Amino acid sequence: MITYHTIHIYRILKTTVREFFEENKTTRYANRKYWIKIALMGTLMIGGYTALLVWGSLSIGLAFLFYFLFILGTTLLVVNLGHDASHKAISPNATINKLLSYSWNLLGISKTIWEIKHHHSHHIYTNIPHQDADIAESPLLRLHADYPQRKHYRFQHLYAPILYGLFGIYIVYIKDFVLYVQLRKQVGISAKTSHIYLPRLIYIKLQFLIISYLIPLVILPYKWWIVLLLCVTCMAICGALMLLVLIVPHINETASVAGTPTPLKNQDDWALWQIYSTVDASTNSAVLNYLSGGLNTHLVHHLFPNICHIHYRELTKRLKDTLRLEGVPYQETDFATALKDHFGLLKKLGQQ
Repeated sequence: MITYHTIHIYRILKTTVREFFEENKTTRYANRKYWIKIALMGTLMIGGYTALLVWGSLSIGLAFLFYFLFILGTTLLVVNLGHDASHKAISPNATINKLLSYSWNLLGISKTIWEIKHHHSHHIYTNIPHQDADIAESPLLRLHADYPQRKHYRFQHLYAPILYGLFGIYIVYIKDFVLYVQLRKQVGISAKTSHIYLPRLIYIKLQFLIISYLIPLVILPYKWWIVLLLCVTCMAICGALMLLVLIVPHINETASVAGTPTPLKNQDDWALWQIYSTVDASTNSAVLNYLSGGLNTHLVHHLFPNICHIHYRELTKRLKDTLRLEGVPYQETDFATALKDHFGLLKKLGQQ
C-alpha cells in the first residue's frame, strides 16, 4: 500500500510540459526528425522484403538476414508509427492519426482490438491486478502477488524466455481472437457488430500470412519447413525484443513494491500511481530510445500518451527535475538491471 502525496502533482507536471513546448516553439506532434525516422524504418521493411525475394535464393544465410530485416523493419515501424498514431500523437488531424494507426495491421495485429485493450485497460489501470490486461492472470505466468500460486510457477523465471520467444507468433495469430472473445463479454460487442469484427480479424491474419510466408514460399527455392522456420525464428526474435521493452518498465521488483493502490480518486492519485508503478530504463541511451519508440522513457508516455515519442527524452529530463523539486521519487535504472529485476520478480512470485 502506498501513501499518496497531497500535492497537485499532475497540474505541476502539465505546466512543465507546456513550458517545454513553449520554450522550444514547437508542438506535441511529430516533427521532421520523426518523419525521417519513419522513412528509414519503412525503407528497412520494404528493402528487407524486396531483398528476400530477389536475393534470398542465393543462400539460406542471406534469406535469414533479409527475412530478419523485413520483420525487424515491420516491428519497428509499427512500434514507432502505429503506437503514436493510436494515441493521436502524430498530427492534430484526427483522420491522419486514424489512417496511420492501421499500420498495426502490417504486423497482422488488429489495431481496433489493440486500442480497446491498451487504452481502456493498461493506461488507466497500470499494474493493477484484475484490471490491467497486460498483467492478467495466466496459467503460464504469475505476474502479480494477488494471483493464486501454482506449482509450476516456481520455474517461471527459467521458462519465461521461451514463452517470450513465442510471443511474436502468439500476438499475431492467437491473441486478437482471445481478446475478441473477452471483449464480447466485457464491453458487449453485439452479435450484430461481431460479424464485422471477426472477418476483419481473419483478413488481417491472412494478409500477413500471405506476405510473410506464402509469397516467399512460392519464390524461394527452399522446402516449406525451411521457409516456415526462417519466418517463425525472425518473428520470435523481434517479438521477444518488443515484449521486453514493453513489460520491463512495469513488471519488475522496483515497481512492484508499490503494492496495490488505494482508490484512484483524482488525477493526482492516478499520476502518482503511474510514477510509482513505472521504472524508466537507460533514459540517456539515444539508440534504445530511437528503436523502442521512446518506450524506455516510459513514464512520460503514461502521463502524457498524446505526445509524440520524438519528444520523450528531453521531456523526461524536465519531468525528472520537477519531480525532484516536489519530493516525488523518480524511478530509473539501466536496461540490463531492469531485465535482471524483471526475472528476479518472476522468480520471487513463483516461490512465494
